[in-house]
Amino acid sequence: MKLIPSYLIGLMQILQKVRVANMRLNQKGVTLVELLAALALVSTIAVIAWTALTIGFKHTAVETGKTRLQQEANFIITKLANEHRKNHSYSLIFEGNQLKIEKCSAAGACTSENVGSQYDYTGTVINGTAVDSHDSTPIDQINGLEPKKSNTTVVLKMADLNNEKNTVTVKTTLTRIITSSN
Repeated sequence: MKLIPSYLIGLMQILQKVRVANMRLNQKGVTLVELLAALALVSTIAVIAWTALTIGFKHTAVETGKTRLQQEANFIITKLANEHRKNHSYSLIFEGNQLKIEKCSAAGACTSENVGSQYDYTGTVINGTAVDSHDSTPIDQINGLEPKKSNTTVVLKMADLNNEKNTVTVKTTLTRIITSSN
């Protein structure tokens, strides 16, 4: 790839000839041709620099989005792991691009908490049950997860709603000391 276009090389050659002619006539100052050549050269350099800068900004925005999505997935997995270790039983509810956890203590008191929102969770698999937010059911629910009886295998797949190509998949197993064999 040539850094300087061919028309600028020709313009620079003309500029050199004009300079030589001016030196022979002992004239001082800048001619219009020299001014136009300098302006064309500066403009070309400015366009190249602006293009490189714009491409850099676009790549930065894409990478920032990927990093944000990965951090959100890690946060959700951490939250699920904490709830898995603390609660007697819980359910995961995927509703309207939101992930909620309904947790129940040993005493039977249940509460619901929003864990992750504004992502497409289609493709997420919990203990072999797949989530499909594009099907006809408005709510996908994984009921009766009991940490004291078994571990929970999670394949969390998240896609950015603004850019479906921006996805992240995290595979993990939520563990706890199993105290019940039922």
